[in-house]
Amino acid sequence: MSGTSQSITAFWLGYTPSGGADEGPLLDDTPDYVDRVVLAFSNLYPGNVTCNGFLQKANSADKIKAGLAAIKANSPDTKLMLSIIGTPSPPVGWNTGITDPDEFGKWLNYVCADWGFDGIDIDNEDLDSNPGQQFIDTVKGMRKAMPDKIITLDTYIFGRDKDVIKELADDLSGINTMAYFLEFDSMTALVEQYATIIDPSKISIGVKADLVSNQGTSLEDTIKLSKWNPSGGAKAGMMLWNLSSDIEAVTGKPDGSWSKAIHENLG
Repeated sequence: MSGTSQSITAFWLGYTPSGGADEGPLLDDTPDYVDRVVLAFSNLYPGNVTCNGFLQKANSADKIKAGLAAIKANSPDTKLMLSIIGTPSPPVGWNTGITDPDEFGKWLNYVCADWGFDGIDIDNEDLDSNPGQQFIDTVKGMRKAMPDKIITLDTYIFGRDKDVIKELADDLSGINTMAYFLEFDSMTALVEQYATIIDPSKISIGVKADLVSNQGTSLEDTIKLSKWNPSGGAKAGMMLWNLSSDIEAVTGKPDGSWSKAIHENLG
């Protein structure tokens, strides 16, 4: 675990190959200081359900489940989560795609039980509409069906998401900012905005392991952000996008440089 009161959340990509030369790490190799491991992505699907086809594009269900079991065996306190994104075809988005929040919540509760997940991450990147009451009802249906599970929301467009986050502040376990492409001053200013609608202790700052030219967050800014806290109180921690890209073949830095930078500077 991270060893501080703040936590480290890290995404792992099922849709990219893992374990081979110049490939990302296996789930089994997740550092034990990561507090939450989030698998990306499952997709929304018609009928208030989800589909794991994209999650399993490059890693089989058996391989993923073996990795999850290994994490729990090595680090029993690590939380395992599933991130869910909208689907372009057939088109099902977070803003308008869920027609029965109660049934959807029950479905996700079943998925968590089947895979051993401790919670669900909402990656709502639907830009063709804004989240409103239907999205609020969806998240409340999730919380009703999963009162003890972790539910997080990824966000970077404050003006679009602020009203629903404010409405859902008690239902969400936390939010992850994902404005990886911003430099330190702009990113901290964005976090301060979010801290006006949800407690800072529920905000994790997202950084991306990649070249800055590819919208990555520099190691220097990653270190500064790990140490920094909003004016209203301590942040929840840091979010890394993603373990699968935190390798020299992608970043030009030694494998694990971003996760280590967070771990060594979080506070």
